[in-house]
Amino acid sequence: MSYFLEARGLRKTFDGTTVLDDIDFRLERGECLVLLGPSGCGKTTLLNIIAGMLATDAGELHCDGDLLDAPARGLHQPMRERRFSMVFQDFSLWPHMSVADNVAFGLKVQGMARAERRRRVAEVLRQVQMEAFADRSPGNLSGGQQQRVSIARALAVRPRLLLLDEPLSALDARLREDLKVELGTLLRDTGVTAIYVTHDQSEAFSLASRIALMYQGRIEQIGAPEEIYRAPASAFAAGFLGVSNLMPYRRHNGGLRLGERTDIHWRLNGVPDEGQLMVRRESVWVSPSEAPANGCIALAGVCHRTNFLGDRHEAVVSVGEDGFTLRGFSDERVPEGTPVQVRFPAEAVHFLQR
Repeated sequence: MSYFLEARGLRKTFDGTTVLDDIDFRLERGECLVLLGPSGCGKTTLLNIIAGMLATDAGELHCDGDLLDAPARGLHQPMRERRFSMVFQDFSLWPHMSVADNVAFGLKVQGMARAERRRRVAEVLRQVQMEAFADRSPGNLSGGQQQRVSIARALAVRPRLLLLDEPLSALDARLREDLKVELGTLLRDTGVTAIYVTHDQSEAFSLASRIALMYQGRIEQIGAPEEIYRAPASAFAAGFLGVSNLMPYRRHNGGLRLGERTDIHWRLNGVPDEGQLMVRRESVWVSPSEAPANGCIALAGVCHRTNFLGDRHEAVVSVGEDGFTLRGFSDERVPEGTPVQVRFPAEAVHFLQR
């Protein structure tokens, strides 16, 4: 099968330190791949290699039938020849130009005729809801409006690939939330193929066709947002995405032993001999009184702390004599030191091997 964009074994070192190691991924035309991970995991370095601003030290990068990077063959296609567009977090607009002139700049460099430039600029400004601001200077726009203009400028040249490097991180939380929705709609409506870098999970889940979760210079897991959230491949993935409860377990007396002393009944078919049992916080219910299990796993514990989250309370519970903690939700505040029951459905459990 031929993919629109394909990376094979990309590797990059700086001053003897490996910052990218054996990076492989494939991207279909029209998909948005989000590179997600903590600061320093290598996601921006990978984006710069794809853009052509950096050359990879090993591996190959292919796009739409073209070989862009192959150091073993002495090949590195310059950035200007890749026909990609990039959107940065700092907007990068020219302050002495109007909004329309900023958007038209790349088209002028391409040699497009003036009438066609005007038509294209009007089209993309409509797409980002900025047509009424065409004659304004960037200095008279809000941060969100400036970012819309930078996105319009990137789309105007009809790039083969749109690259976005944390484009919303400089905005305040409310504006970031609004623009996230608009940007997702824009990417879907235009059908542009995109790679989006962020450390924000909500942006990743909202925008991605697939997520590449990065950690220490490698892709820890890649898949659809629902897949990597519900079935993380490692303890890092489970801990980085959402809020997870991780409990060490091993097989014991025909069931499972959590920690050193807490036993639960479990059908062992297909369950690894030992590892970690993961349950998402939203699947855990905490109650100060016992209730029928109704197919749930029920554990006794003591409330260690309650945090008010607005619509409900999060309870942090010490379970059994082992003292490991679980985080779940409660309808009401549970006083510290209160004996509680912790329940979660068996189908919410995911097993991670060590």
